[in-house]
Amino acid sequence: MKAKMKLFSYIFLVIVISVDNSILAQSDSIFMFQSNGNPIVSHRFTPDPAALVVGDTLWLFTGHDVGEKNKKMILKDWRVFSTTDLKNWTEYPIPLKVSDFTWDETGRAYAAQVINRNGKYYWYISTDGSGIGVAVSDRPEGPYKDAIGKPLLTKDDCFASKHRWACIDPSVFVDDNGVAWLFWGNGQCYYAKLKDNMIEIDGEIKQVLFDGFEFEEASWVHKYNNKYYLSYASGLPEKIAYAMADNIEGPWEYKGILNEIAGNSSTNHQSIVEFKGQWYFFYHNGSHQRGGSPHTRSVCVDSLHYNLDGTMKRVIMTTEGVAPVNGNNPVINGYYADPEILYAHKTNKYYIYPTSDGHKNWDGDYFKVFSSENLKDWKDEGVILDLKKDVLWAQKKAWAPCIIEKKGEKEEYNYYYYYTGDGKIGVATAKEPTGPFTDLGKPLIDWKPEGINRGAEIDPDVFHDPISGKKYLYWGNGYCAVVELNEDMVSYKKETLRVITPPYFREGLYVFYRNGLYYFLWSENDTRSEDYQVRYGTSTSPIGPINTPKHNIILHKRPDKGIYATGHNSVLQIQGKDEWYIVYHRFTRPEGVKMGRMAGYYREICIDKMEFDKDGRILPVEPTL
Repeated sequence: MKAKMKLFSYIFLVIVISVDNSILAQSDSIFMFQSNGNPIVSHRFTPDPAALVVGDTLWLFTGHDVGEKNKKMILKDWRVFSTTDLKNWTEYPIPLKVSDFTWDETGRAYAAQVINRNGKYYWYISTDGSGIGVAVSDRPEGPYKDAIGKPLLTKDDCFASKHRWACIDPSVFVDDNGVAWLFWGNGQCYYAKLKDNMIEIDGEIKQVLFDGFEFEEASWVHKYNNKYYLSYASGLPEKIAYAMADNIEGPWEYKGILNEIAGNSSTNHQSIVEFKGQWYFFYHNGSHQRGGSPHTRSVCVDSLHYNLDGTMKRVIMTTEGVAPVNGNNPVINGYYADPEILYAHKTNKYYIYPTSDGHKNWDGDYFKVFSSENLKDWKDEGVILDLKKDVLWAQKKAWAPCIIEKKGEKEEYNYYYYYTGDGKIGVATAKEPTGPFTDLGKPLIDWKPEGINRGAEIDPDVFHDPISGKKYLYWGNGYCAVVELNEDMVSYKKETLRVITPPYFREGLYVFYRNGLYYFLWSENDTRSEDYQVRYGTSTSPIGPINTPKHNIILHKRPDKGIYATGHNSVLQIQGKDEWYIVYHRFTRPEGVKMGRMAGYYREICIDKMEFDKDGRILPVEPTL
């Protein structure tokens, strides 16, 4: 019996080693794996990533380092991977080798990019000194073949360069008007149009030049909100810098560093894409435990975010990487918090009014709004209230807005937008849910109860009582106050002012009505705390008293899923249905989670289903990815 067990163990070990060596040495069959943060691929070295999104699939094309750490750069082929969630990946058989280009004399498979057009996939490759070529396939995973049998470009086309490897790192961008542009170069950056057939240069070759342009290689062009972005490797060791322009041919304006030196790789090479509503920054470094500069590099990915003016926030390299995107959360790309959701009868659309987050010490000074027809696809409608331009009495700390739609006697709709500014509560009005909003010109609320030292006049919530028709405004941090609004919605009845603070109350009250009960939801603990969570209570009156169930925490962290600091919410009922959703914020994943207390101003917005039991109690909401 012991002899049989030893024999079985030996056979099993041989099988494992054989499979592992097969994966490391070649790729003649499909191989499926999961990424566990950065680097994405752990079974081989993968430099020079180029991402392509086709439908609901992200394709990743890379080089393949097979040299030894700090010894020799050897790249014989290119590799291709795909994913639909950034967690589960598929690697395909080797799609293209440098030996497939008979005109190459170097044997080194340098950086490359794939673009889809005319029902085909074009792979623009470069080698160590023989130039740039193009291969073609009917499928993104290949196989590919040389499309023209000769270089598309050589060092002779690089008129401002003298070194042998000047003609490398091709990157193709197809503009909204259908014109395709090719960028490339080492030491100098060149660009030219491509003909519609994608295998010929159309017109003259030009050079990119602008102030502050310290170009090494790795050009990449993308577009966001009608602005063009040129990112590239700068200096040696390389960091990623970028410039912006209103036209693909410039003039370009240098905007600074996007991604710092890795510290364990002398080179870097990036690609930037939008995938399922989020922007991602792919790059390589030497973070693999067997890797290092410059010959054993690995592909990584982190989130990319934009500032209000269109500039990009600096991308910080992480070991955690990005969260899987197998769900719809977060629903809005970027740093936002304190979401107020509204269904507008005037437009038959949903709107989210958030705090614009990502500002140190919560010093944001503007509000935006996002619209949707299906609660899944959200459109950025832009800034609706800028404190520095539109408000006389407040300049910063633009927090936690709420809004109400009021139908007038002549069937017209008006929108009343309540918000926090400089620790007081203001109100602005508009005829449309997206504005423009006009501020009252002074604070509406500048009051807190006597004896409250640390509390603040923040986090307003407005509620229309469907039973009495009255409108109420709630607010407070450390206490909760309520007052009845007058019909003009921009003043209130002072005699109705009262404090209704429930147990464990910190801030962020939200009120809604269902089946004879008024529901009060609020945030417990500080927004920077991992235990920031949502509690609730009920009442038979919109002004309390509030009764708290024994188990009244309905939204809390899920450390098993890496979800922390779920708090400050609003609630949506689907029109005409007993179907409910809670809209809330959490620490950004994974960046915000590892920032700890700093994550208090690096938050993102999520939506999950909210359900009730037969007695009207709210069931605990499991925050989803």
